[in-house]
Amino acid sequence: MKQRTKKGSGRRTPKQRRARLTVEAILDAVVRILKREGVGAVTTNRIAEVAGVSVGSVYQYFPNKGAIFLSLHRRHVENVDRVIQATLVEHSSSPLEGLVRALVEAMVEAHRSDMELHDLLSTEVPHRGGGTRDFALRLQGAFRLAVASRQQELRKNRDLDMVAFTGAQMFEALCHGVTRRPAGLGLTAAKEEVVKAVLSYLRA
Repeated sequence: MKQRTKKGSGRRTPKQRRARLTVEAILDAVVRILKREGVGAVTTNRIAEVAGVSVGSVYQYFPNKGAIFLSLHRRHVENVDRVIQATLVEHSSSPLEGLVRALVEAMVEAHRSDMELHDLLSTEVPHRGGGTRDFALRLQGAFRLAVASRQQELRKNRDLDMVAFTGAQMFEALCHGVTRRPAGLGLTAAKEEVVKAVLSYLRA
């Protein structure tokens, strides 16, 4: 079976399992280089060496480093997105407080699982914000559905679109803040404060 080529990109889109594994190996190699040597050490030759593939294989899927960094950001965002979506499904029948608490726990732990990579992606690795914006829109949509199904726990006549927008923004920003909290502030207490803040807004 021939590999498909993304229209206009001149690069193959990984459809077969072997191709997807190659792309994952390339991205994993970039992560190892970033952690050990810094962003300045990320070159196609170094990526190929660490990934155990040819330079041609790297260029087969990525036209330049920018495309690699973009894919790395996209993979991170998609991983967090899957965690959030799974939590929403698991707690679909939970009351508002139970859902918010579960979402805060899931979001914080998704970032704490590899804080070094999260910090590198946030501060060192250049990228365009499309994937992040898409995630923000999906999160806002998820909040909209969650709030709409729990309107009995809110004050009457709330603008659900505004509530979803503001609530999702608060949730994401505060959860990120927990992962960068000052020394001396406990993790459990910090997460509890985020739950209180989000619930206070949603019920205001």
